[in-house]
Amino acid sequence: MTIDPNDMNEKKDMNEIQPSSEEKEPLFFVPKRISLISDTANILSWIILVGFIGAVVAAIISLRAQLVQQGIAIKTLIREPSLYAYIFTNMIIPLLTGLGLFGLLQAASLGLSMLLEWDFNMRDARAAMKP
Repeated sequence: MTIDPNDMNEKKDMNEIQPSSEEKEPLFFVPKRISLISDTANILSWIILVGFIGAVVAAIISLRAQLVQQGIAIKTLIREPSLYAYIFTNMIIPLLTGLGLFGLLQAASLGLSMLLEWDFNMRDARAAMKP
C-alpha cells in the first residue's frame, strides 16, 4: 500500500482550516437558531392573543346582533342563567385560553433570550480570564 504525498498535503490543509475548539459554535445549540425560535415564539404569541381577542369580540357582536334581531333587552337576560353559561363558554374560556397561550409563548421567548444572553456573558467572561 502506497501513500500519495498529495493526500498528506490535503490532510494538513484540512487541519489548518478547522477552527480551534474556542472558535466553534456551542455544542448543544446554535445561537442564531435559538434567536430565530425566540423571535418566532414572541411574534406568534402576539398573533394568538390578537386572534383570541378577535374571537371574543366576534362573540360579543354576534350576541348583540341576536338580541337586536329578536328584540330582547339585555336587562331581561341578566336574570337568566343560560346567559352566564353562554358568556362563560363563548367569551371567558377563549379569552383565558388565549391569555394562557400568550403567557406560555412569551415565557418561552424570554427564557430562550435569557439563555442566549447568559451564554454570551459566560463566553465574554471566559475570554476575559484568558491571558
